[in-house]
Amino acid sequence: MTVRALYNYVEDRQDVVHLAVDTLLTSWNPPPLHAATWETSVADYAGSLRALYRRWPRALLVSLEEDTPPVSVHPNRLLNLDRFLRLLRDVGLDMPSALAAHRQLSLLVLSFVLVIDGPADRAGDSPGRAGLVPDAWLAGHAGLDIPTLREAAALPLPTPDEQFDELVSAVVDRIRGGLRAG
Repeated sequence: MTVRALYNYVEDRQDVVHLAVDTLLTSWNPPPLHAATWETSVADYAGSLRALYRRWPRALLVSLEEDTPPVSVHPNRLLNLDRFLRLLRDVGLDMPSALAAHRQLSLLVLSFVLVIDGPADRAGDSPGRAGLVPDAWLAGHAGLDIPTLREAAALPLPTPDEQFDELVSAVVDRIRGGLRAG
């Protein structure tokens, strides 16, 4: 059955969109957040977003492509955001800095799942697809003078999990910087 065929079984296309968003957000239960261990809490929160987005990668685009009325927003979307902002406020960030940290984390996790996890999950163990650029691109342009890119492409890439840890560390470092500045 195709997605388009689903529309034969519902009166309103928005019913399908609402059901998909509701299913996604109902399953999102980030771990408890604690100011005393805020670095771990930020990492765990980011990990919960990553797991959610990986489970339904195309669902990430619903908010970009669909009009969802305010009453259809799942309570978890609001509750979990409030809890994360409260964590950041409890550790000492002012509201503008907390919002900036949340925006950075949200954007990085969203793009990470679409750009890194998605292709890695689809590639599985396929050789030549997980590098900096596909091996076939370099082979197809053997005469192109790109020595720096070839050197970089010869190095092993960190795993998606290692790259995600780097992403979370960057957000934690930004939060630390906000705490020092405040």
